[in-house]
Amino acid sequence: MNKFNFEQVQKKLVQSRRELLVLLSNQAQNYFADSFQKQGFNGEPWKEVQRRDPKTKAYKYPKTRGLQRRTSPILVGAGYKVRGGILRRAVSTMARTAQISTNRLRMVVDIDYAEYLNKGTEKMPRRQFVGQTEELTRMQKEKINEIMTRIWQA
Repeated sequence: MNKFNFEQVQKKLVQSRRELLVLLSNQAQNYFADSFQKQGFNGEPWKEVQRRDPKTKAYKYPKTRGLQRRTSPILVGAGYKVRGGILRRAVSTMARTAQISTNRLRMVVDIDYAEYLNKGTEKMPRRQFVGQTEELTRMQKEKINEIMTRIWQA
């Protein structure tokens, strides 16, 4: 009798591979979407925008209409093509469009200006909202260990 039941473990491992990649993509999506809530990424706040800085013209004018832009979140309000939270919604649904193969998971935000915001340019400061971090790696390792433990216990 096979004490460790390797054949059953191997079957469960093959079955769990895709499930694990889906779980990891959902976990990453939630982590990235959280950047918009925290107004920063990986513990570092995004550079403040002029429309929220009382010392700038962008804050002072116009004086009567559109004043909500002063309090709207960075990367969501006026000043970017991201009006209405298009970028935030794209990040919040990126797990649905994730490219999952046998051993690979690739998540993409398919908006033309997303890369410029994530990396920054000469005229625009970097306001990263996606990327692999130590914290995300730790969370993913925990999820993988949880699934592997479940496979071996059954």
